[in-house]
Amino acid sequence: MPNTWWPEATADSVFLSPAAVIGGSGAARNLGRILSEQLSIKSGSILLTVDDAVVNAGLIAPISDALQAAGYEVHTRGGFGAEPSAEIVDTVAAEARAAKVRAVVGIGGGSVLDSSKIIALLLHNDGGSADWTGVVTPENGVAPLVLVPTTCGTGSEATRIAMVTVDGNKRASSCALYVPRVAVIDPELVASLPRSVIAATGMDALAHATEALMSTSASVLSAHHSLRAIELLAGNLEQAYNGDKDALATVLWASHIAGQSLNAGVVLGHSLAYCLAHEQPMPHGVSCALALPYCIAYNQHLEPGLARLIASTLTGGRSQDLRAAAEEVLALSGRMGLPRTLAEARINPAAVPEMARLCVTDYPRPSNPVPFDEQLLADLFRSMETGDLDLAFAATTR
Repeated sequence: MPNTWWPEATADSVFLSPAAVIGGSGAARNLGRILSEQLSIKSGSILLTVDDAVVNAGLIAPISDALQAAGYEVHTRGGFGAEPSAEIVDTVAAEARAAKVRAVVGIGGGSVLDSSKIIALLLHNDGGSADWTGVVTPENGVAPLVLVPTTCGTGSEATRIAMVTVDGNKRASSCALYVPRVAVIDPELVASLPRSVIAATGMDALAHATEALMSTSASVLSAHHSLRAIELLAGNLEQAYNGDKDALATVLWASHIAGQSLNAGVVLGHSLAYCLAHEQPMPHGVSCALALPYCIAYNQHLEPGLARLIASTLTGGRSQDLRAAAEEVLALSGRMGLPRTLAEARINPAAVPEMARLCVTDYPRPSNPVPFDEQLLADLFRSMETGDLDLAFAATTR
């Protein structure tokens, strides 16, 4: 399909990415060499922040043993949970300060990687997590970071964002220095992921790439990464869910590429997802999967060339219509056992007005191509009650 849309080549943009992305099966067992060669840290105290499920699967011990054999003093800390609180992050940061930690190596899903970023900041700066939300520029920088994802969705190892729960509310901390010096993409660490996790995190990655492509902040590089990530996910996610290990390794890489596309930021879909999860707690990727078709509907009046490009990429070239693309996303979620309606997500329809209000007041997205309108958003949420995409597209048409 001839491309009729591309971001302005002369527009101002900043694209952030790890200085080194090191991949390969077993790559995480080479962290000693990576610390030495990439960060010039050849000895001393290292904090290993880990996902408890990865520890229980026996995947951390070989990595820790290899670091110790390379001469590092390793301090391993888990217990971050699915939604890390400021209290746990601050506690681990205090322990790391006392141990004179020189670098933070995060191995896990988004909650662990996000926590690692904030801990790295707190190692060099005063205060606690709650003092570092919003856009921050720490005067003393952050401790050296190496991030290793063990799920196929968050892309946190490539982004400037870290989420932390403060007083029961999810808050974002945004800092360019959170993008690590090194990201390690090791397919061995995702080979035993449960199917439900593959589905949820893979759809999270698809939401990242698609929303970043819709963003008014999209740049030449972010758009390039978005498109490739969508292609890889559309072509491999369902196969990965069904047990294809090569497809799963590809989805892991697609998640990382989608994370790099997040330089452009996400749009309405993530706001909808936060509102859904606020009403009924669920994994982030599950809420993003439910929200994405309706984000497409709300933003149906994109620049025509961009709309055709998104639709064609999401459908594998079968259609240039956004309605068909939204249907494809909804169907994919269903085939992987994810909720497609408010009813399936166990959300009471009576919550619709509050979710619409919350979307506007607490989760605005200035980079969304269409301004948020509370009444339209309420109509959009109502269309989710039964998964009625026709209603969603009709409610947000002009």
